[in-house]
Amino acid sequence: MKYLKTIALGIALIFFILPTKVFADQAVSIYTDSLNSSWSNWSWNSDINFENTNPVYQGSYSIDFTANAWGGLYLHTNNSINTSSLQSLNFAVYSPGSNQKMAVVVYGNNNQQLSSVVPLSKYGALEANNWKSYTIPLTDLSAENTSIDGIAFQDISGQNQQKWFLDQISLAPASSSSGNTVSASAILFDDSLKSPWTNWSWNSNVNFASTSPVYSGSSAILFSPSSWGGLYLHSDQGLDTTPYSYFHFAAFGSANNETLSVMTYDANNQLTGSGVSVGGSLAYGQWKVYNIPLSALNAQNKTIKGVAIQETSGQNQVNIGLDDLEFQSNANSPQQNITPTPTVDLLPTPTPTTSLSKNTVLGSGYTVSGDKIYQNGTQIQLKGVSWFGMETGTHVVHGLWVRNWKDMITQMKSLGFNAVRLPFCPATIQGVSPTSIDYSKNPDLQGLNSIQVMDKIVNELNNQGMYILLDHHTPDCNSISELWYTSNYSESQWISDLTSITKRYANLPYFMGVDLKNEPHGNATWGTGNAATDWNKAAERAGSAVLAADPNILVFVQGVGDNPVCSTSGGHWNGGNLEPINCTPISTLAIPADKLVLSPHVYGPDVYFQSYFGAPNFPANMPSIWNTQWGFAASKGYTVVPGEWGGKYGTEGGNPLDVTWQNAFVSYLTLNHFCSSFYWDWNPNSGDTGGILQDDWTTPWQSKVNLLTNYFDSCH
Repeated sequence: MKYLKTIALGIALIFFILPTKVFADQAVSIYTDSLNSSWSNWSWNSDINFENTNPVYQGSYSIDFTANAWGGLYLHTNNSINTSSLQSLNFAVYSPGSNQKMAVVVYGNNNQQLSSVVPLSKYGALEANNWKSYTIPLTDLSAENTSIDGIAFQDISGQNQQKWFLDQISLAPASSSSGNTVSASAILFDDSLKSPWTNWSWNSNVNFASTSPVYSGSSAILFSPSSWGGLYLHSDQGLDTTPYSYFHFAAFGSANNETLSVMTYDANNQLTGSGVSVGGSLAYGQWKVYNIPLSALNAQNKTIKGVAIQETSGQNQVNIGLDDLEFQSNANSPQQNITPTPTVDLLPTPTPTTSLSKNTVLGSGYTVSGDKIYQNGTQIQLKGVSWFGMETGTHVVHGLWVRNWKDMITQMKSLGFNAVRLPFCPATIQGVSPTSIDYSKNPDLQGLNSIQVMDKIVNELNNQGMYILLDHHTPDCNSISELWYTSNYSESQWISDLTSITKRYANLPYFMGVDLKNEPHGNATWGTGNAATDWNKAAERAGSAVLAADPNILVFVQGVGDNPVCSTSGGHWNGGNLEPINCTPISTLAIPADKLVLSPHVYGPDVYFQSYFGAPNFPANMPSIWNTQWGFAASKGYTVVPGEWGGKYGTEGGNPLDVTWQNAFVSYLTLNHFCSSFYWDWNPNSGDTGGILQDDWTTPWQSKVNLLTNYFDSCH
């Protein structure tokens, strides 16, 4: 059923004797002209010179750091640093190129990774041929009030790099400020969306590279909101507005009677006030400049994490131009200074994954674009888990012999999941008698056949606001077939079953997709020209039929296993090889690009010990393998959502390397913006992976919950 993989972009580490703790109430120097004597070099996949003489940020020497793909400069101490009185990690970086990508990772006792890999781009891009100093809060590195054993600076481009140079590396207390603190820029948009601001817009189409109309420079924002839609720009870092007095922007009206409201959101992502209306004042066919006093937004001298510009007419609008969005200390002409008019709080606080209650009335128009998934134009994130059983001989989700079915859905949601992948088999949707149900715990299922039980489960998921992905898992309700058909189950039956189940749930707003076939492998090929085995062509035929049955949903297409053409050999997971799409893309006439989701399965050593898990540089070797096998597809514009990954994560006698693998995999997903995925699985009775729940079917494995919570919450 599965395989499981996790990467922690990083390091195969060695375990030392328990260190002596160092309590710091002053700056802790790590490198200034030389590596501090209590620190040692544990770098991997890179060349390091600690006595470089040119360029140097301060003093006589700097660190010359040349990284191969995913290589890292890793500095380790046996004398753990207690950070209770420390506030930030300070350092300077010189980059010879503007396209280089570096991240920071911090390690605690026993070399356990404390944080996700944190890209430097969050604090401002590296500057080509120039030094740039960084001050990264320890809170951002999950390293506050704890002990630090190591700090790593890592390449995250996946490519061999030119030399970087680092200097003046230290841990600073709250009272210290070494170097120039990097804070959120006062400029949100000027020809491009500026780091660290990101797009959390809702119910609207937003183009940040429009060339017409433009107020200044070469690009503007083209904002096309549906009724009450909003452009929402967010910064996890937050902006201290103390130096600023105005929010400044230019707007272009392309129709009469377009009205807007401006709102700001505080450090808790809550509205700072009732907003300011610019209704009725947009200039038709021309640009107009606005300076809104922060006092009118109740945003002065506060930390701001969000700015929203919302359509307030209640009508769909087209092509509002926006440009030069920034906070200013003084209002400069030309301008229209706004007299504040209170506006109504028309929508709840926007979040990157809109949380919708069961009473929210929505359509079911799902689309994708690059690494983003949308529901009616609102970006969503799939925090998914699989709940299996309907693809087996019981013909119902498992666990009903122990618990109430509805209670488990409620528990899934309480643990942070918002999406469920439901495997099924043909007999289940034909309405056979289910087994393995304790009707004293599930009295409302008494007398129902399998499809009627499935109806109740799918409808309850929908009612609780949980996105639903249906997965055609097994043709015989027993084993996963290599091909989409067998001697007893034809292609026409397969397509008929897919379309009938699609039509059955087409009216449910949270029914978002169909996974056409679980784990093609063995004889399944891609792009060979053999109609009997080419999975890509079968997927096109089935996907086209599914979209004809319900054009509002998404089609999930898995990869194959090893493939005879356009593919590396060995080491692929069933359904995990997307390499052949380089040579033979899915036809957009059959499955339009905005409806196609590529959904590889990826596992770790708990499922099967691939040779690369035993490599000396594991897990640092894993990102290049993932990139080759399926991750590359994102760079080609495909939407990629891993449909299965997981493992025991150190529980129930699992392989200890699986913990390293899953940590590494989460880092890879986060760094590469694969923010939606489905974990295998909810059930404890998956022999090779275990589940979210322990054997009592009630108690969650907290270590897995913590891993997934960190991944889903930190990946945007």
